[in-house]
Amino acid sequence: MSECGCGNSPIAIGGCRPSKPPCPPAACPGPRPPCPPVPCPGPVPCPEPCEHCETIPLRDSAPYRVTATASSTDPTPYYTIADTHAALDPAVAQTILNSGTGTFPADDGTHSGRHTWLAGVVHIDPASLRGKPADVTVSASVHVHNDGRSTACRLYGRFALWNGTTPVRTDLLGPPDLPAGGDDNGVIPPTAVPLADVLAGKVVIELNLETGDDDACRVGPKQWTVDSFVLTVQASAPGCGRHFLRTTCRDCDGTVTCTTDTLDGSIPYAAVPPVFPVASCQDGCSTARPPCISTDRDNAIVRGSDGCLYAPDTPALDPSPCNAARNTTGGLLVPRIGLTGIAPGGSTGGERSVDIDVTGTSGCPERWEIGARLTPVSGFLNSERQHADLLARAGTDVPVPESDIVLPEAGVYHIDSDVRYALGSATGGSGYIIGWLRDETTDTLLTSFTQIAAINAARQEQQGGTTHIMTEYTVTSGPRTVRLHLMFVLTGGRITDAEAGGTDSNGATRMRFLKVRD
Repeated sequence: MSECGCGNSPIAIGGCRPSKPPCPPAACPGPRPPCPPVPCPGPVPCPEPCEHCETIPLRDSAPYRVTATASSTDPTPYYTIADTHAALDPAVAQTILNSGTGTFPADDGTHSGRHTWLAGVVHIDPASLRGKPADVTVSASVHVHNDGRSTACRLYGRFALWNGTTPVRTDLLGPPDLPAGGDDNGVIPPTAVPLADVLAGKVVIELNLETGDDDACRVGPKQWTVDSFVLTVQASAPGCGRHFLRTTCRDCDGTVTCTTDTLDGSIPYAAVPPVFPVASCQDGCSTARPPCISTDRDNAIVRGSDGCLYAPDTPALDPSPCNAARNTTGGLLVPRIGLTGIAPGGSTGGERSVDIDVTGTSGCPERWEIGARLTPVSGFLNSERQHADLLARAGTDVPVPESDIVLPEAGVYHIDSDVRYALGSATGGSGYIIGWLRDETTDTLLTSFTQIAAINAARQEQQGGTTHIMTEYTVTSGPRTVRLHLMFVLTGGRITDAEAGGTDSNGATRMRFLKVRD
């Protein structure tokens, strides 16, 4: 401290820093003597800072996780599709509910239906509750894989939350018509249920999957691999959230000049209201019993002989080379991950791209929502040409080079074509036009021969219209050129007009492609 108290460095407490009063131009020489009853002559000494700070422990109302498990139970009360059910083996169901991997076997005809079911009762540890919450929030997720051999029909299952015999959430599984080898994730969003019903064993997670031959689609049986089941239960009660410290600074008049909330005096914290003094939480939140310390391996926090919690100055980090966190002179550094892509609503180009949305609440949320939209390669072409004269080349393959589309890369493509045609006879006759799509690069037939038009007239008749050819084609490498081919076949009499593959006043021949997956 200087001779008159000027220029001293205030102590920072929790981010608050007392203000430093201005000093007069001159300072009194030598050590400052005790003040006499009357002011001494000469320059007025600089006053000591009058601002003072105090720190008190508080507790907020942030939600916290409750210890929860699920146990396999008879799924019969949750069957909602008549005559289409079979229960999964209870041991397999429990393995899945324990976050392991289990199999929903394909239907072998032993039950009349098409779906197999499991159900798990949600249990919580009452000792992990704080205060007296009336409700808890239940959420869950699971991963399913269609092992085949068939495509799953339409929306092919359900991931549901029940309270007794009442469905609380009934989220259907999609995407529609999931092929063999396809993956999907079932999600039950956070849903509030009465705590008393959970403790009574009424709250149940249910999963059913289509394992048989669907009546409408007739797609055949299929097997599923199910894993990565996660159950999360959270509770919240006023004043039963997280411990934190609040530092408040005041000036000489008692006016608050600074308020800062921290976890330990240095780490900033955004408290969730309402906030209560720790002493007032004796009614069941926490101070009646000391806070628990995790027994997880390598937990660096320890309880001292004085009952206080102590953490090392330097966090203990896993030495694995895959650990991206590291200690720096400024503190613990965790690299950020930058996600880029075409922003929602932005323009798209010829190359495939992914739009990524990341949504999380402020502070340090336990869950983040990440969504992505694939913008795949696609193409569209009008065959701007006159119709090919098929009558002049009856019975022979007539390629239409103006219909060429180029598949730029490996993947699975949906390809379709609108084929415009005209077919007629002035005196009567019979015949037909067929068309097909061919990979010109590898000389591979994409579709079987499709009838474009047919005529069987006893007298004069003229036709015109558009026929659709559609297929799905797997490309192992690109680019590949796909072309429309046409042919007229005469079967009797005399045909005077057979042409197709071009554009006229009533329509056009079009080619389209869309990449649907890698």
